[in-house]
Amino acid sequence: MSIFFDLQNRAWRTTNRCVGSKNVEDSGSSGVSVEAINAAQSVGEDSLDLLDEQLAKLGQNRARSPLEAHRLFHESVDMLGEGHPTPLDASLNISGTLVRLSQIRQEGLQVSVEEFPPIEISETLSFLTNATDTCNAPDLKQGRMMSHSFESILESLPQGIVLLDPAGTVTAFNSRTLDILGLPQGAIRKGMNIDGLPGTADCRAVASRRSMAGGAPTSQFALSDGGMVSLTCAPSRDGGWILSYEDISTLIRVEDSLTEQHRRFDAALSNMPHGLCMFDSTKNLILCNASYARMYNLPDLLTKPGTPLVDILAYRSREGNGPSDTTTYFDVVFEATARGAPASQNIVLADGRIIKITHNPMQSGGYVATHEDVTKTVRLAEELRRHHDQLEATVQSRTAEVERQARELERMLAQERNINELQRQFVAMASHEFRTPLAIIDAAAQRLLRKRGTVEPEFLSDKVDQIRASVTRIVDLMESILSAGRLDTGKIDINYDACALRSLIKTCCERQATIAKSHSFVLDIDGLPEFIDADPRTLAQVFTNLLSNAVKYAPGTSEIRVTAWAETGNVKVSISDDGVGIDPEDVPRLFQRYFRARTSTGIAGTGIGLNLVKQIIELHNGSIEVRSARGCGSTFTVTLPIKRNGKASAANNAA
Repeated sequence: MSIFFDLQNRAWRTTNRCVGSKNVEDSGSSGVSVEAINAAQSVGEDSLDLLDEQLAKLGQNRARSPLEAHRLFHESVDMLGEGHPTPLDASLNISGTLVRLSQIRQEGLQVSVEEFPPIEISETLSFLTNATDTCNAPDLKQGRMMSHSFESILESLPQGIVLLDPAGTVTAFNSRTLDILGLPQGAIRKGMNIDGLPGTADCRAVASRRSMAGGAPTSQFALSDGGMVSLTCAPSRDGGWILSYEDISTLIRVEDSLTEQHRRFDAALSNMPHGLCMFDSTKNLILCNASYARMYNLPDLLTKPGTPLVDILAYRSREGNGPSDTTTYFDVVFEATARGAPASQNIVLADGRIIKITHNPMQSGGYVATHEDVTKTVRLAEELRRHHDQLEATVQSRTAEVERQARELERMLAQERNINELQRQFVAMASHEFRTPLAIIDAAAQRLLRKRGTVEPEFLSDKVDQIRASVTRIVDLMESILSAGRLDTGKIDINYDACALRSLIKTCCERQATIAKSHSFVLDIDGLPEFIDADPRTLAQVFTNLLSNAVKYAPGTSEIRVTAWAETGNVKVSISDDGVGIDPEDVPRLFQRYFRARTSTGIAGTGIGLNLVKQIIELHNGSIEVRSARGCGSTFTVTLPIKRNGKASAANNAA
């Protein structure tokens, strides 16, 4: 008999070619002739036990390479063949390839390689059960060696094996059977009937029917502890059976787990709202879910595994649901997935929906793509962005408005503080302004009182003039204050009439000359028209104030020049002095109420006269300008329209 150890299937194999026999019948192993052990007759019983031990060791170790297999057999040869000329040959099947190792003491190690088909375990055991009958063992030792080898092979098998004779009686079994069935020692014995073996009901009839049809029937049954066992019942060559038990509990659990996972995967795939598809490295469809098919209205033909991606994209493009540029789509997607990186892009479908497609590469070379309807998300993002922009613009506008109002408030507060300060100064100056003429009146009256019996005409006339001038000063001051108040409340009225401006200016100069006898007034006003449309009363206030200022701020000079002329529908009146002048930086603020230039220090005044002048002139749609420099005097020029609203006065028309 010849045997060998099959590393790929982790089982011992055999043929019916016997040791020392030249005329042995083929046992039906498809012509396979594999010499496994050719032991010499001189091998003793102790050596045979040692051989069994080494062969069992080889089976347990399951040599991982031809070199390791050779080492194990070489050790056996060294131990068994020491001093014996008879060679020990061994052959191993490693991953489907038969490697024959021959130890020949005279020639060294010989190795040959040949292919062979694997032998079914049922055939192997069948060979073993009738090996004694088909081989003519030279002596008892060789038969015993075969028996030991058979038992070693049977125990090395991972399956539980029970051999039955034609009567259904157990003839041999291995300990693995007890382990798999969870039976104690002695539960299976040689000579017991098949009916005492678990899972063997009707085994004889089933095996008989299957033997006629070919193959070996397999059944499954549960143990009391919940384990599952697979039983294969194969007929043997002598009319008996070979029962092969295998523990499939783990396999069943794994299969159940895989089935449940597959069910859950199918349920998740079918119910997920996003479309999902998977393509292999050749861009053919592996699977897709119902959401993907519904999203693009794909026919069933295009959702079958193996459908090329180009066909799906072509259909989608025809329906208006594909990428606008298929070539660019392929370049972007597959360039990214080839680098192992995900790729995402948005497409717009024919109905306006926006789909986000994310491609994730697989290690196998294909990719998984998710198709998510992000229409609402994109629309909300756009709306949110629009609201954000509007809010930002509103915030910026409101912020600018708040800043403007803050600046305006600060300006107004500063102006209010300035006005309060100016008002304080005005009260002090107004008190002084009123006190001075009143003191003059009081002094003149007292002197007249002392000389009431001996008053000379000249003395009386002088004191009367002083009293009148002081009264005029008080009246003008009060009128200015009252007019400023009326302007603030909007109650001052401009009563347009035919105003003889030349006569009005002359009268104002003559009145001022009687008050300021130290100054002379030089007039050049013949260029004025006879009349203009204006309010004579308020214009008299304007020129009286300007003439009074010219006298007051030119104490060291005696000449005041008044020049007037007509120019393109307007009249211009210029009043000049050679007095203290005004600093350039004070000129822009000169017409503010209560403001007094730095050059006015020590000169009486309230700071409301020029502000009143400017407002009255502007009510006449006119303007006022000033040219001045410190120490060089000042020139104020008033511009007034000749006509009101483009109509000449009746007096001018009559003239």
